[in-house]
Amino acid sequence: MTIDFVEEVLSSKAKLRIMDAVSVRPRTLGELSDATGISVQGVLRHLKRLAELGLVEERGLSRAAPKARVVYAAASARVRDYSSKGLTVVRSADVRPRRQPARVRDLERAAGDLLIQRRRIGETARKLGRMIDEASEDQEDLAAAVASLGLSDTERLIVEVALTEDTLEEGRVVLSKYYGIEDRRSIERALSKAGRFV
Repeated sequence: MTIDFVEEVLSSKAKLRIMDAVSVRPRTLGELSDATGISVQGVLRHLKRLAELGLVEERGLSRAAPKARVVYAAASARVRDYSSKGLTVVRSADVRPRRQPARVRDLERAAGDLLIQRRRIGETARKLGRMIDEASEDQEDLAAAVASLGLSDTERLIVEVALTEDTLEEGRVVLSKYYGIEDRRSIERALSKAGRFV
C-alpha cells in the first residue's frame, strides 16, 4: 500500500465512492452504478484501474443469485470516505488469523492503519479516529463470524447484505433488485441460521 494509490483514489470522487462501497461488503455493478451515479461502463473503467492498483477484486457468485454472476470487493485496502468531514480513512484489509500472538496482530494493525487528514480537525479527529478503529474492528469480527458459519453461497450473500444495510427491509430491496433473491422464506432461514452466532 503506497501513497501513490491513495492520491489517485482521493483525486477521483467516483473511485473514492466505489472504494467506500466495496469496503463495506461486495457489490454488484448495478449497486456501484447507483451509488456513484455513473454508467455501468464508467464503473467498469474505474474498477479496472482499481484492480490494477490491487485495491479491488472480482468474485464469482457460483449461482448464489439469479441476477448477479460477479461482485466486486476490496482486495488490499479498505477506504472509507468521510469527505464531508474533510477526512478519509485508509485501512489495510490484510486480515490475519486471530491465532497470531497479540503483539504481532497489534503491530500489523498499527502498521496497516493510515489516517489522511485534509484539514486541521484537532481533538475531533483523534476522537473520530478511535471510533473508526473500533468500528473497523467490529466490522472485521462480524465478517469473520459470518465466514465461519458454514453457510451456502446464497445464505452468506443474504446475511452480508442484511447486516450492512440500515434496515432489514432495505436489505430485502437490495437482494431483490441487484441479486434477484425475492423468496422471503430463504431470507428468513438464512438470517435465522446466522442469528444463533452473530
